[in-house]
Amino acid sequence: MTAGVAPKPTSYTYGEAYQLGQVEKHRQRRTNHWQPRIALAHRLVDEWVLPRFEGRHPKEIRVLDVGCSIGTMAIEFALRGFTAGGVDFDGSALAIARQLCHEEGVSVEWFQGDVADWQKAGRGSIDVALCFDIFEHLHDDELGAMLQAIRRQLSPRAALVFYSFPLQFDYVFFSRDFISWPLVPFRWLRPERFESLTRAYAAILDAGLLLATSKSYRERVEKEPHCNPTTPSRLHAILLRAGYEVALIRTDNIYPFRPHIRRRFASQPVADRQVYGVAYPRRVD
Repeated sequence: MTAGVAPKPTSYTYGEAYQLGQVEKHRQRRTNHWQPRIALAHRLVDEWVLPRFEGRHPKEIRVLDVGCSIGTMAIEFALRGFTAGGVDFDGSALAIARQLCHEEGVSVEWFQGDVADWQKAGRGSIDVALCFDIFEHLHDDELGAMLQAIRRQLSPRAALVFYSFPLQFDYVFFSRDFISWPLVPFRWLRPERFESLTRAYAAILDAGLLLATSKSYRERVEKEPHCNPTTPSRLHAILLRAGYEVALIRTDNIYPFRPHIRRRFASQPVADRQVYGVAYPRRVD
């Protein structure tokens, strides 16, 4: 696992082979499916974070890529002139990150360990904490602990910028085409009514899984890479409990996956695949 808290027995663990497989994707990131996600990170920082720093030069703003894996986001912001860092438990991932950093001619501060120990290790406070493709790999207790640990490392004007994929009902709409068919006649309902119907339908599917396999959907995925597909409302509540003020939380479909499904349920946010947003720390310590 490449995240901000030590992995638990129920968490998925990544290894060196996986990290090596990410290298070519990093090198092709301008043209592959990583591009919209990277563009989103830049847009969120530009629109929701930089105005809080009142024209400070990027070099004076520290951006930390939390659970950085091979360091793509850290490198991206280093290329823009920010003081960039990356933190991860996986030493093999950070070795690759250093190599990629050298290839692209930028300086990034890498730290192997827990984000909770960032300042204890002599690093300065964080101005922008990037959590992209992290939340879905952590169970709720792990996620809450990580968010609190990040908050304690943040500067007064700092921001948490996040993106997570997939969402809780992704399997209803995007696993097998026929699973979503019963919802098609109701796609013209108001979003809140359609979401309630989707939740009820998912509960019926879950009951079928329990009868057939003795495990719910959540139990079936708890040791998978995406062990905790979330919802905006649940994530919003976790952020509030962890001491944040949520400035933006929004769902979207940023990848061209199964476009006919996306068109079919285009007016229904519950069928979106990603959630992203920005949160600011409340000083509660």
